[in-house]
Amino acid sequence: MRTTATGLVADLAAGRVSSSAALEYFLSRVKEHNPALNAVVALDVAGARAQAEAADAAAARGLRLGPLHGLPMTVKDTFETAGLVTTAGAPELAGHLPERDADAVARLRAAGAVVFGKTNTPLYAGDFQSCNDVYGTTGNPWDLARTPGGSSGGSAAALAAGLTPLELGSDVAGSIRSPAHFCGVCGHLPTRGAVPARGHIPGAPGTLAVPPLGSPGPMARCVADLELALDVLVGPDLAGVPGGTLPAAAVRTGELRLAVWAEHPALRTDPEIRAALDELAGELAGLGVRVLRKLRPPRPLYEIHQTYARLLLAVLAPSFPEPVFRRLRRIARRASPDDRRPAVELGRAVTLSYREWQDLDERRARITAGWAAVFAEADAVLTPAAPLTAFAHQTAGTPLTRELEVNGRKAPYLAQMAWATPASLSGLPATTVPLGRSAAGLPFGVQVIAPRWHDRKALAVARVVERLTGGFEAPPGY
Repeated sequence: MRTTATGLVADLAAGRVSSSAALEYFLSRVKEHNPALNAVVALDVAGARAQAEAADAAAARGLRLGPLHGLPMTVKDTFETAGLVTTAGAPELAGHLPERDADAVARLRAAGAVVFGKTNTPLYAGDFQSCNDVYGTTGNPWDLARTPGGSSGGSAAALAAGLTPLELGSDVAGSIRSPAHFCGVCGHLPTRGAVPARGHIPGAPGTLAVPPLGSPGPMARCVADLELALDVLVGPDLAGVPGGTLPAAAVRTGELRLAVWAEHPALRTDPEIRAALDELAGELAGLGVRVLRKLRPPRPLYEIHQTYARLLLAVLAPSFPEPVFRRLRRIARRASPDDRRPAVELGRAVTLSYREWQDLDERRARITAGWAAVFAEADAVLTPAAPLTAFAHQTAGTPLTRELEVNGRKAPYLAQMAWATPASLSGLPATTVPLGRSAAGLPFGVQVIAPRWHDRKALAVARVVERLTGGFEAPPGY
């Protein structure tokens, strides 16, 4: 059984495999590997079997339901799925059975996909690990004692372990890109607004307004699968404009200009990741690519990081339970201006006034405008997808109080989103593709950032990288 989405779609179309047989294959993989991994946390076996049988019956009549006809897949448990429990890792939503699919899920189903399960995520998608009080902790298939990342960690782990051929994730601060990096798979953050976000939790179930940060996006084992899924997710009305489409991209290595940024002041890049990125840059130069090592970001990377961190915490505020929000508001009001304790900083961020938000948003707009000068010189930018490889599970404390150890030095836990923030702040498309493995055998990836709406350019460059690095490799035992 081929386990890439493009391979399976081709086999389904040619009649070499049935949708029912493909579904049973992945259900058997879930049964065999998921008890230890805990990546797939909810199943709709009866519903999926009925959908697969319907797809097979349509195929027998010569009908094709869409570009994903009969393809079994899973989605992150932050997307509402009609009739299938959707919790976003929250105990208060443990019995939430949506009546309507999230828009992105609806597009996948309309294209013929058979959604058979949901994958794990932290509470309200608010962590860089995938652990919650509803379903517990998801392990990384490369080392179960380590995290697969978050918040689309269950998605990445399920893909790497071969429990699903395609995933729908979401990304507000690296939540697609970091898990893809930690698990050795591919992920794409679309241009903000390219993929509809209604039906994603957070916000609250039934919310029509969508947050001003983040986007749903595809995750897969290869770049071709990302392209297949993105075409479906974007649909015929890019950003709500009927007939709107993403520009095509033709990449010729001899004409390609790529900037390379390898170090970030918020958290030093692991030397093994840095060395692999340098080696990749050399290989690209050998193909005729013009590698730009001195091209600077639109503003200092630390300024971009700090600006986004404050906006992000403000956007996450509605997910806080009301008693916690009130307590943080009291802490912020009572603190002296020079008090920089984590609880005080969090209280200030989640209780921003509109005037304070507007000031930050203006800073974001100016940084975003500055990308025009970057992309006048470069077609895309290559960075580490994250500054470190998968770390051991950390369940004590909160994201604000935890620490990481990188290269023998302590660093704030939130600093791991350093390389996610440049694209996230400005709503740019970014693709993560496998780059290599550490001496400890842990995978890591490279990120390709492209201009706004040029998702296909990011993916085309990622294909070039994938050919050089060899792309996805299954973890031992899977």
